[in-house]
Amino acid sequence: MADLARFRAAPGGGLDLSVGQSRRAIRVARLHSVFVRYLRHFIVFGCSFVVLALGIIVLFDPFQRLPHNLSVTDVGLKGSVVTLKSPKTTGIRSDGEPFELTGVSGTQDILNPHVVHLAGVDAKIGLDDATTARVTADTGIYDSSEDVVWLRTNVRIKNDVSGYDMHLRTATVDLNSSAFVTEEPVFVTMDSGSTISADRMDITDNGHKISFEGQVNSSIVTGDADSGTSSAEASQ
Repeated sequence: MADLARFRAAPGGGLDLSVGQSRRAIRVARLHSVFVRYLRHFIVFGCSFVVLALGIIVLFDPFQRLPHNLSVTDVGLKGSVVTLKSPKTTGIRSDGEPFELTGVSGTQDILNPHVVHLAGVDAKIGLDDATTARVTADTGIYDSSEDVVWLRTNVRIKNDVSGYDMHLRTATVDLNSSAFVTEEPVFVTMDSGSTISADRMDITDNGHKISFEGQVNSSIVTGDADSGTSSAEASQ
């Protein structure tokens, strides 16, 4: 009763609140209305986003759009990019020899499912002389529709049986024909000790033909029945 006595009776039987209390009440009511309005918009936009995201996933089905011959140990999704752990692809070349291409990791845009960007490239290509060429690089781009790989940085082509080791900056590899092409300097060492350097190189005819172009320098080491070894140098 003592609390009610502080307020004057208003006409019509209501309570006559002070001006300060009335303003506070109006301010609280307005804030509540703004909060409810923004909450309603957030719910509408949030539900729309979820429906749109689900529609994109169903439409593009990114995990099912991976190249058919590509296997991975783990996949993830960041926006429109599928992240791949230990991607690996295998196949048979046109001459019946196998090839294998692996990477430490990779990424694929769901809008361009045939192209996979690789890190830590390691490939094995069977040649028709029953040997295997091993190809490594820091990075690469694999096009599964053409079975072509573009390699970048610290490219190396090694064949232990044939005895050659090639070091390149970049290279394009056709996995079907085992053709290698580079438009940048290449340096080749042989088990015999011979070396070849050139501005450009291409390997065709299933590895049977190797062409060096530009400034070519070679140091050839051959066997010698009397002195054991001899060397010759040539350039063009």
